[in-house]
Amino acid sequence: MTLVKQILSVVLVTMAMATQANQAEVGDDIRSVKQAVLELNKELYALEEDLLSPATTRAAFYFSLAYGEFFEPLSIEVKSDDFDPVQHIYTERQINALRMGAVQPLAQMNMGPGNHQLRIVIRGVDHLGQNRELVINETVEKNDQPLLLEIVISDEAELKTSNARLKRW
Repeated sequence: MTLVKQILSVVLVTMAMATQANQAEVGDDIRSVKQAVLELNKELYALEEDLLSPATTRAAFYFSLAYGEFFEPLSIEVKSDDFDPVQHIYTERQINALRMGAVQPLAQMNMGPGNHQLRIVIRGVDHLGQNRELVINETVEKNDQPLLLEIVISDEAELKTSNARLKRW
């Protein structure tokens, strides 16, 4: 009877060790499958981006403030007949970041090739606390390359005022 117990003990220990080894292999397999799924997801996202927004239709707007001594932006609106309006209201923290040289990504969108009439209105206050609007009305041409536009507010110290311009990257 003791021999049977010893044999059963050896068999049970061997089975337990085999089960632990199998669990370790299964754990490694699960980790490798998770990694493969993550890599596949990245590739699918890149492919989706290229299919939905090819370079021929890609456009982006950015906003920057050079110094900002004579103008503090409160909001911005970018309009065109070719896309939905882009609007943003600024917080004090964002204005401080812009004054330190930050460039804010406003919007990414699809825009067909050709000429596009843009109307950009930046509402804010001047250095005297008066409400002021800076307006840009400009036609831009979109070709087969991505269109990257920066809306730049810069100070004119000698006139104690600010102006807005559209800069193509």
